[in-house]
Amino acid sequence: MFLMSLLFTGLGTAIASTLDDFQGFQLIMNFLVMPMFFLSGALFPLNGLPKTIDVISRLNPLTYGVDGLRTTLTGISHFGLGVDFLVLGLITFLILSLGSYLFSRIEV
Repeated sequence: MFLMSLLFTGLGTAIASTLDDFQGFQLIMNFLVMPMFFLSGALFPLNGLPKTIDVISRLNPLTYGVDGLRTTLTGISHFGLGVDFLVLGLITFLILSLGSYLFSRIEV
């Protein structure tokens, strides 16, 4: 949960740093977060998905966070806890780095 919160904090910072006005931020975040949630496997199992949706869900970092939480709570895993932490940690590091870089470039 900590890695997922850092990931979405970095993503929000990166997106907000590129916007000129604050009104579009909520629209963009909802446009990104809702599909990520629906394709993460939180509402349906990842087994037996069509090939296109399977590829999209594997590119979704929230999929690995949901799978890690599911593994921790129930013991059932799709990818494995090590893969979940590795992928989520790497993507979180990259997004946080991008967010902090874009935030440092803001001119007031």
